[in-house]
Amino acid sequence: MESLCNHFIDVLPGNWDLFRQWPYWRFLLLGLWISVRIAGLGIALSLVVGVIMAVARLSPVPIVRWLATTYVEAFRATPLLLLFFFIFFGAGRFNTGWMRDIPVASSLVDQTNGDLTPLATAVIALALYNSAVVAEIMRAGILSISKGVVEASRALGLSYLQSMRFVAVPMALRRMAPALVSQLITLFKDTSLASTISVFELLRRGRLLYETPSYGNPTVEVLLIVALMYFIPCYALSLVAQRLERGPDQTNRADVATVTGTG
Repeated sequence: MESLCNHFIDVLPGNWDLFRQWPYWRFLLLGLWISVRIAGLGIALSLVVGVIMAVARLSPVPIVRWLATTYVEAFRATPLLLLFFFIFFGAGRFNTGWMRDIPVASSLVDQTNGDLTPLATAVIALALYNSAVVAEIMRAGILSISKGVVEASRALGLSYLQSMRFVAVPMALRRMAPALVSQLITLFKDTSLASTISVFELLRRGRLLYETPSYGNPTVEVLLIVALMYFIPCYALSLVAQRLERGPDQTNRADVATVTGTG
């Protein structure tokens, strides 16, 4: 692996001596894995909560609409960095020690004092903020669907929630895929804010490398490598969006054409 690193470095100008050794690559890759974990959990929670809030904002029940609107407007208007600090420093005022006794939630809290871990704080902050944005994207997608489609599903005997679950939400997800993926890419990049609350993710590990005088202060070189590591998952998400944009109908037609030899 080190020979591969050296071959890559030899063709680049600048102070790349640090990256001639595999341990430093591994150090950054571990940070990338932490960033991916935070983003993965944040994306899952953002999508689930965002869809629920979008459906709730269109609910025929006024109190449900009001609660969902309050949630969306409150978290969408709050700076993300402020959410990080508020949860990290403010969660200690709430009793979260009970989570230590729940197997699923025990990893989210410090086993000694019961406070939320920095990683859990990052996931929660990202999920709260991005779920509010996802809710608005999904609401716009649902509203863009012809009323006749939803009314037809209701005429077939589906309830409001069933028509949303089986008709409106799937159509809105496919229609709003580019906007959703763009927001999820933003979420992944925002994991860098976790470095402000002592999470040793990718950017924080990069800073540790270029701020160490004995390494020759390769600031630009380290930041370029870190930027590349952020780019790769973001590009993968973009490819997923392109796949989703095709939709099942176009995908099926392409598959049929391939099988029959007419494409």
